[in-house]
Amino acid sequence: MAQPKTIPSEPMPLDMDNRDPNNLNEHVRVLFEDAFGEPEGSHSIQGVWGTSYKTYKGVKNCCYVILSVLCGCPLACCWALQFACCQCCHIWCVGPCVRLWTMNLSCMKMFWGSCIHCCCDPFYEAYGLCLSFIKVQMKNG
Repeated sequence: MAQPKTIPSEPMPLDMDNRDPNNLNEHVRVLFEDAFGEPEGSHSIQGVWGTSYKTYKGVKNCCYVILSVLCGCPLACCWALQFACCQCCHIWCVGPCVRLWTMNLSCMKMFWGSCIHCCCDPFYEAYGLCLSFIKVQMKNG
């Protein structure tokens, strides 16, 4: 007999080091090396390359921090509401509708299958009997 599932009293703690354990946003990870590359024969001086790297990293990180502070919590609230509405709709509307649809279609499947068997089986049996009298012989030479 299946054991009832228990509801955990504490949610899983947040992993503050690996914040994308399922690699959901790997497609938006853009490091300096992903955006910039100087081919052989077209190198700027070391100071420019190093300063460009530091500028890119600093501005990108600073801008992301500011945007996440301003937008993170409001957007998290909006997405939580959206997912909650979607979850509620699936639990209370879509799931029962799919179950009802499946129940009704299974009746239709049995009815349609009986009709097909009643109408087609005699023809298939007759063809099968006719073709069963055909004998194939292989002769060498």
